[in-house]
Amino acid sequence: MRQLFNYLFCMLFCVTAFAQVAIFHPVKIHPDDVENLIQLEKKFSKKMAQDAVAKGDLVWWGFLQTFNATADDYNFMFVNVYKDIDAAVSPKANWWNNAKQVIGVEPSVLMDAWVEDAIFDRRYFYQIRQQINSDQQGKFLIFNFGTPASIDRVLASNEKHIIPAFKKNLKKSGMTGWGAATKITPQGADYSTFMTYDAFDSMANLMKHLSGDGAAIKGIDLSKIEPLTFEARYVFEVLASTD
Repeated sequence: MRQLFNYLFCMLFCVTAFAQVAIFHPVKIHPDDVENLIQLEKKFSKKMAQDAVAKGDLVWWGFLQTFNATADDYNFMFVNVYKDIDAAVSPKANWWNNAKQVIGVEPSVLMDAWVEDAIFDRRYFYQIRQQINSDQQGKFLIFNFGTPASIDRVLASNEKHIIPAFKKNLKKSGMTGWGAATKITPQGADYSTFMTYDAFDSMANLMKHLSGDGAAIKGIDLSKIEPLTFEARYVFEVLASTD
């Protein structure tokens, strides 16, 4: 009976976790507005997002700053994670519209403080297919984007080789989380179909991972992994997030 319960629990957990939808929204902020935006997000948006999490309308929110950006790059990114597709496209997904009820300020007041000169990219929707979480929030993130020949083979390879090694090496590598996701929209020749993320407790541990010297990949036979070339790898610092 206990084995049956554990099996059912695992099945329910996996379905729930892997149905999650992450929405990335890059934005380019004028240098004059950067400090103002950071303070607004830390003081107000985090509180509104935490309220949405408490209500079950949101799983996680993060406000990220691009590392090593040029003057032409998007220098910040908002990340919203919802429990499934229905939640991601629900009117409740626009939790920032509740500013008046949560913090007593109209949404337009907060937006007017920085949006006028901001340049927004489109929103990118991904469905999380695999995940490793720890009890520690990541402070620095790598987002890896690519278009594998076979997503199914990559997921199977992850399950067999990557996930066991990462779980084993989690603490000593400074990795606080990892995940793999498939693109929902936009789709087309100019867009990657697959994404993985790596979360770390420090920039040093993140850089070691990128350089190939990090502890997370120790013990992995790279010759057995399904080939996947990342077309782009971006580094971000988490400036604010929900708990």
